[in-house]
Amino acid sequence: MLRNTVFFISLLSRIFISHGVCINHFDVYDECANPFPSGCCVFGSAFICNGVNVTDANDFADEIPQTSSDLFIANTNKSFINDGDWKFLYNLSYLQELSFNNHKISNLGNLKSVYLKDLVQLKLLSLSVGNLRKFPVEQFTNLMSLRYLDLSCNKLQSIGEERWNFSLLNDLILSNNRLTAVRAEQLKGLGTLSTLDLSYNRISYFSAKVLESMPNLKYLHLSFNRLLHVSDHSQRHTKLIFWGISSNLFVSLEPSIFHDFKSLHTIDYTKNSIKDPPRVYSKNNETSAVVLSLQFNVIEILSPLFFDHFPHLNGINVANNRIRQIEENAFRSVPNVTVISLSDNKINTIPIQLFQHLKNIEILNVQFNRIQILHPQFLLSLNTDVQLFIYGNPILCDCQAVPLLKWLILSATPPSTFPSCQSPEELQNQSIYDSKLPEDCHYSTSIPASTEITPTSYRNPLNRDVTFMLIIGSLIVVLICIFSKIFCPACKAS
Repeated sequence: MLRNTVFFISLLSRIFISHGVCINHFDVYDECANPFPSGCCVFGSAFICNGVNVTDANDFADEIPQTSSDLFIANTNKSFINDGDWKFLYNLSYLQELSFNNHKISNLGNLKSVYLKDLVQLKLLSLSVGNLRKFPVEQFTNLMSLRYLDLSCNKLQSIGEERWNFSLLNDLILSNNRLTAVRAEQLKGLGTLSTLDLSYNRISYFSAKVLESMPNLKYLHLSFNRLLHVSDHSQRHTKLIFWGISSNLFVSLEPSIFHDFKSLHTIDYTKNSIKDPPRVYSKNNETSAVVLSLQFNVIEILSPLFFDHFPHLNGINVANNRIRQIEENAFRSVPNVTVISLSDNKINTIPIQLFQHLKNIEILNVQFNRIQILHPQFLLSLNTDVQLFIYGNPILCDCQAVPLLKWLILSATPPSTFPSCQSPEELQNQSIYDSKLPEDCHYSTSIPASTEITPTSYRNPLNRDVTFMLIIGSLIVVLICIFSKIFCPACKAS
């Protein structure tokens, strides 16, 4: 039970820290039920000192059971700067998690390796939310079982060039510090690392070559920094899945930095200053990415050059930009895309043939744009399995909206997401689904009742029932006419 609780707390801390919030995840513990004289207590297999006014770390050394698996020290005023302050770690050979949270430690110079020699089973070390300005890697190399190291929310200004000889380390959390650069010669010896979190720093220089010493890295978080571009190229990396570089200062895409990552799934460029696509296309720079997020940038014209280097995309998010024009062949190079979000832009019209060759579209989101009508031929190019989200547009509910309503009813789009009418005035703010559109429309571009978009059965149960009743009624009328001519002599004479 405790182990699951501790894991959940650790997970929560990672989630919140990754969003730029430094939390004290020991606040879940209230006052100790049966505290020792020091104010600390035992909770299951954990020894907890939360909010205790510690003047000497050895005040509670004799209180710690040697069989403790977890040791939590939080919200104390102890700086642990004197020689011998760490002696309480002696003989804790069963310890698996050691956490200092919201601490006053600024210097680990006195944490000698000899104090850590018994921590042979330690898997999690957290020194988050404190005043650390340097992490002396060489003093922790005896922790051969360490898998999770959290140094987030401190004041680290640089990373040394020492080897990080942690042979089992999976997660290294360095978010919310004051780092300004990550160079190729740093972070060596992390061959088992799976997650590297460098978000919420001040990094303006990042060399992709640093990843060459991390062959098992899957998740790289560089969001909320000051990057204009990524330097160098990584030549030996195949397992990276996620590359997050949102909330930086990029002004254009750099597909060349991704092409060596053969397992890359997601590239997140959210909240940058990207306006233009790469100027030159090179097949050598094509990437394996499946999801590309360009949300909250400053794109005005959506051209095919944005996606030509990403032929394997399944998901595209260009919402919350300034898009006012979409080129007709914008998605020519992404035939397998299934989800496209174009919401919250300045789009007036969608090219008729924009999605004609995209046969796998499942969700198309164009909400909150400036669209008044959708051309019937554009609707014919979409399969009725598509969910079309068009709510929040100033829809003109006249004859030109009839094809849209017909298509929406036949499609997979939930009626609750149907758009509202902007005009005429008498229909304003009414859902197009409930409004009474003109029934006497006559124009050649409307969708005929018998076109190929009509499915074998309507998705809306009410429409399916009405259609069935109309068909039965028509058959009854036909049968009456036939029987009347057969059995009624007067009818025959007429």
